[in-house]
Amino acid sequence: MGSFLNKLSFIFTSIWVGGLWAMLMVTYVIFNIMPSSYIAGMIVSDIFSYINIFGIITLVLILGYGFHVESIRFLKKMQAWLAFFLLLVVCISFFGINPILEALKVEAFPKEVMESVFADRFSAWHGIASVAYLIECILGLFLLLKTR
Repeated sequence: MGSFLNKLSFIFTSIWVGGLWAMLMVTYVIFNIMPSSYIAGMIVSDIFSYINIFGIITLVLILGYGFHVESIRFLKKMQAWLAFFLLLVVCISFFGINPILEALKVEAFPKEVMESVFADRFSAWHGIASVAYLIECILGLFLLLKTR
């Protein structure tokens, strides 16, 4: 059973981290293809939400498996701290930053947010979200290497 959960956590981590990196290209393509940046933003936002949910599930699986197998000794491993930190970043992004961005879009409606009085706040929060996402991408690679 332990070997199965270890392999499952590696597979989930691979899918999640691969999805994180793929979204960098997908976002670029969607914003270049779609005639409306509002619609493109809605599509990309939904995909990011699914990736964040999958990331939370993956990180909880890694932490749960690690504590199940190694108990408190798991805290001595870099994998545990990477997973904890990533879970924190993903949760802050998903439950904190993304709702703020969505609220700013709603407040700006019927205008696009970047054409409204909320453009500066949206840009600032979007920058914070982008930094958090970059942290997820980079640390996700390190976690993937530690999960193997």
